[in-house]
Amino acid sequence: MDNFDEKRCVVNAEDLTDGVDFIGEFSDELKKYQGRIAGSEQETACARAIRNRLHDETDAKTRLEAFRAYPLAGRGAFLCLGVWFALCYVIYFISFAGSRLAGALVTALSLAMFIAGATVFMLIYFGNLRLAKILPKRVSYNVVSEFSKTDKADNVYVIVDNHDAMLGSFIKDFNVMRKVSIIVPPIATFIFVLFCILKMALGTSDGNVAAKISAFTILPFVSGIFGIAAFILHYSPLEKDARQSNGVATSVAMATYAYFVEKPELLPENAKVVYVSLGAENCAHCGSEAFVKSHPEYAGAKVLCIGDIRNGDVKIADGDAVRKLQYSTDVTSALQASATEQGISVEVMLHDSLKHKFNSLHGFTSNAFAKNGNATATLIARDYSQKDGQLSKEQMEELFTLCVGTFEKLMRRDEHAPKTTETPVQEVVNVAPSAEMEIVDVESK
Repeated sequence: MDNFDEKRCVVNAEDLTDGVDFIGEFSDELKKYQGRIAGSEQETACARAIRNRLHDETDAKTRLEAFRAYPLAGRGAFLCLGVWFALCYVIYFISFAGSRLAGALVTALSLAMFIAGATVFMLIYFGNLRLAKILPKRVSYNVVSEFSKTDKADNVYVIVDNHDAMLGSFIKDFNVMRKVSIIVPPIATFIFVLFCILKMALGTSDGNVAAKISAFTILPFVSGIFGIAAFILHYSPLEKDARQSNGVATSVAMATYAYFVEKPELLPENAKVVYVSLGAENCAHCGSEAFVKSHPEYAGAKVLCIGDIRNGDVKIADGDAVRKLQYSTDVTSALQASATEQGISVEVMLHDSLKHKFNSLHGFTSNAFAKNGNATATLIARDYSQKDGQLSKEQMEELFTLCVGTFEKLMRRDEHAPKTTETPVQEVVNVAPSAEMEIVDVESK
């Protein structure tokens, strides 16, 4: 984003200054809640701070919506897998205490437990919330605000961020731990499975018992120690270890929403703008899944998600290569058109190589909306090869005006789209809010 031209900016100089001042100021305010992992007291306090500030800034209807979250879903499942791996190793070593048949059966049990547990926890790691129900749950909150000039709005535009922090590492150098966790656990897993099979096939009770026991214990024990440590130390469930969030995504989304609320003349008569700040989004996207289930009325909305804005160039995620989800060309093209019009350089994320797919490992906020049928795309700036840093004033300006320009283009397209005279045939389904969502009607402080 290095070709920005303020003369081509869709936001006038005064509003641009006000927006960027707000982004910088509120980002600093959110630093008070650095331990805001899913379901924590700091996350709840952060949600209330967003609600209160948005109410002060816009007087728009703003509320908290409570839902059940699973803090160890997603990345936290890696920690659970490490504990499970340790349990399987304990059973493996117990197998040396019995006869050959008993030892083989206990070893088989250890191997079966590991395969079953690894399958379940890896599915949870990749975002399976049905299986995540076996994990501890806590209450988290989405912040929701809505504004329209009329009671009936045919076109809905939603801007989404998340205010929860990622799980950090017990080891302070997160990037080093990340690399270790990519290399060591697969090797330890391979050794464990291999020695389980060899032990069942060869046994330790015949021939040179001491030599066999040594062979079947020393290498598995050493690799197991490193493998279990890599699993467990990579992600910490403690608030004090949370990976710091700079609050930029939340502040930019709030500034964009406030811009349209304070300038209702920019909204078409049939348009509604909605702001959503998701809680528990870093744990397998609990927040976005809960919001989508609880708001079937927004099934046709156009949704712009602002994901991690940490470092590197801002890119457009137009799909999830790992889960084979394709997002909306409508929202993606509006982002590109807004960027081109204002001289902002923004590229679409690549999906062709293994490295590019790895960047989609945990998915994007747009996933839940795409599966819901929404037109959506995600803005993201996350380069694991770089250290997290503070965004410059120019980068904040570009993000803010890029989002404003994108919504303006989407609104103009919908306003000038040909109207159909036929009423589409739809199946009428009475959908109640999800049982996992409690709407807390708190519209003011």
